[in-house]
Amino acid sequence: MLQGEKVVLRPVRRSDIEHFLKWFNDPEVTQYLGMYLPMTEMAEEKFIEDLGSAVAGTRVMFVIETVEDIDKKPIGSVGLSNIHPKDHHAVFGIAIGEKDYWSKSYGTEAARLIIRYGFEHLNLHRINSFAISFNERSLRLHLKAGFKEEGRQREAVFKNGDYHDHVMFGLLKKEWQAMNEPKENK
Repeated sequence: MLQGEKVVLRPVRRSDIEHFLKWFNDPEVTQYLGMYLPMTEMAEEKFIEDLGSAVAGTRVMFVIETVEDIDKKPIGSVGLSNIHPKDHHAVFGIAIGEKDYWSKSYGTEAARLIIRYGFEHLNLHRINSFAISFNERSLRLHLKAGFKEEGRQREAVFKNGDYHDHVMFGLLKKEWQAMNEPKENK
């Protein structure tokens, strides 16, 4: 588990399927994600099963739970995928499925926790990420977490009846270390 002030990141459990099905079948949530087909229970079961198999070496995923709720309510998921052992890079992804928790810094803290995990425990050199240009919350989260915008694929994503830019972000370990070194060393 990874502990923050507002959130805890814990490994995915089979019992999380009900949350994933709720979140990833909600059009208000999925409009910001790369997915566009409905999530089936069988597909989600297979995805969770694969997290515990050989595929797990290329992906790490956590459920985001709130600290202040007594029952530690699951509110979303965060992870690193396409972990590349030779070049030491991965792709960051996050989804806050519980809309009552949007724009309240839960995602930013979860992002910072998984980024720290990637650089300190997985020895990554670089973390890549992507966002759809109309997703203002995601764009802000990336910048708050230290990502730099590295480019755009113009009109590469079709969502909500229109084409949108695919914004590409990157964060290097040395940039993250500089942001997180103690203030007395700066």
